[in-house]
Amino acid sequence: MRRLPALCALIAGLATLSGASALNAADGQATLLIRGARVFDGTGAPAVKADVLVRGDRILAVGPGLKAPRGSRIVDAYGETLLPGLHDLHTHLRSPGYSAPEDLGKAYAGYLVRGITTVNDYSVSAEMLQPIRAMVRQPGGIWAPHLNLAIRTGVPGGHGTEYGWGDFFTMKASTPRAAHGVMARALPYRPDEIKVFTDGWRYGRGGDLNSMNEETLAAIVGDAHKAGIPVVTHTVTLDGARIAAAAGGDSVVHGVGDAPVDADLIARMKARGTAYVSTMVVYEPQQTRAFSPAEWASLSPPEQAHENAQRAEAEHEPKHGPKHEEAGEDGAGAVAAYDARRWAMLQGNLKAMHAAGIPIGIGTDSGIGGVYHGPAAIREMVLYTRLGFTPAEVLVAATRTSAAIMGQAKDHGTIAPGMRADLVLVDGRPDETIEDIWKVARVWVSGREAPLGKLRGELASPAMTPLPTVRMAGPIWTGTRADGRTDLDTLPVDATDSGADHSHITFVHPETGPEGERPVFMAAQFGAAPRPFAELVLPLTRGAIDLADARGFTGIAFTVKGAGDYRLRLESYGLDAGHWFAAPFSAHEGAAEVRLPFSAFAGAPGAEGQAPQLDLAALRALRFQLSGTPGGTAWLELGQVRFYRGS
Repeated sequence: MRRLPALCALIAGLATLSGASALNAADGQATLLIRGARVFDGTGAPAVKADVLVRGDRILAVGPGLKAPRGSRIVDAYGETLLPGLHDLHTHLRSPGYSAPEDLGKAYAGYLVRGITTVNDYSVSAEMLQPIRAMVRQPGGIWAPHLNLAIRTGVPGGHGTEYGWGDFFTMKASTPRAAHGVMARALPYRPDEIKVFTDGWRYGRGGDLNSMNEETLAAIVGDAHKAGIPVVTHTVTLDGARIAAAAGGDSVVHGVGDAPVDADLIARMKARGTAYVSTMVVYEPQQTRAFSPAEWASLSPPEQAHENAQRAEAEHEPKHGPKHEEAGEDGAGAVAAYDARRWAMLQGNLKAMHAAGIPIGIGTDSGIGGVYHGPAAIREMVLYTRLGFTPAEVLVAATRTSAAIMGQAKDHGTIAPGMRADLVLVDGRPDETIEDIWKVARVWVSGREAPLGKLRGELASPAMTPLPTVRMAGPIWTGTRADGRTDLDTLPVDATDSGADHSHITFVHPETGPEGERPVFMAAQFGAAPRPFAELVLPLTRGAIDLADARGFTGIAFTVKGAGDYRLRLESYGLDAGHWFAAPFSAHEGAAEVRLPFSAFAGAPGAEGQAPQLDLAALRALRFQLSGTPGGTAWLELGQVRFYRGS
């Protein structure tokens, strides 16, 4: 039987010497002794009974009979299993997985209460990285797992560019030269990883989107690796996986779903050290999935409500018609034949990758409808055991291997001296019975114990998680900064209608006024949507993460030139985009000031027919919207945007 390294015992012995006073709270770091646990260290070695000594955010010693330094906190863990913190390598934290506004605090809590201490977030833009890091690191800030925050890149007309979130949200390149330019913009933000949308296959539903070629991807990978940053690829086809591996991507994410993986792909992945993260739960047919009692109990009330609503809708669907024709079956809950084929392909390919010894990590695509933050990662692990993994192999995939895929295995992912103290205490033996992984008793993130009871209460509460708030001054965008940023030090960005054929907008500063002001000129080319639009977005805080408090002001003033009717929308925390408050305004050839009092902004009625209330302490951005007809154009010149008081 493999044993814990002898080094652990040596360090354990040193910790018991009379000089152990050096480990006490005098150095400002708290000590913790977890006593008598079954320690599954994440290496694949069998669990052994041992103590784990933690000082500050690091594991100090692992071994039997450790003595606690004076002032240590002691946790008796007899009969329980101690694991390294788990990972989810593919999430979209700003989307909850059901119909509700973005709530990062609840998303973070969903992972912590299930023992997941590191997650990769692909729902952020470059400007969001700094405020999110500040929000979760400040004393008394929001409890969160360790966040690997990605900057997204793709190809023009490819996946990741079709949702109308703007060019800055997914940076685009179709040649190596353009790729180097994109990376020059991205790397100064210090992302933890680069996500590349390389594969445009649409699963046979609608036309395929553009895919990235090997040369462009290799340029992105080369620049990222020089900066010590891993690259993951959105890859869903066999050909796409070949390109991703040949270009040196660190992992292909989502799984090959169009054809069986072959010896050529496996050889390429082994040669370049490319890993596989299959996100099975996002492709599992939801019509037929079942929840174990433990899994169902782990869902938050809104998640359970979403599941019950989905079941009720399925039971009342027409039993014939387009939705079920492809399945060749009658009855609610039928799985389309195409989806069933892809699901079988994904399962077979995961088995083949496992048999070939390809490194496999745990990821979920959580945030997509019905794929919930936290529970989905545990479900993914359980699914793996049904596809040939032993429980111990799954735990290694979720800990050491997932950390290694991110290039972080020297810091965390195993229980050993010097490693980050991300630890999970479980009531059971999940290394033998994977379903025990639902029985999370305690969680430590960098040595700090997460308040699981409080976090579960937050998940059950309808209240939004409080976020940092910035009190607004009057000026928003006067155009006096030469770098194009607003007076609030935020970066103006664009947004449009969704679709591969979405609208486009560009904005420039054509001239400088007498006081040094530079109005912005916007020009929109509308796409093919029935009601196309394009927006200039002025974040009120960096990345529109923290909230803007405009209480005390009467409204928003600005000067405009234009040719017709426009709208100003107030992006607000706690409201879906369809319910953001908006006010119309007109602009003509001559420059004029427009004043829109907050009382002029109206919100769309909710499900119960009542319009929400405008919360002036929960603003995030101003969105100046141009609209028109499909294929048409529009323009607007905007300057001197500010909050105003009085009439």
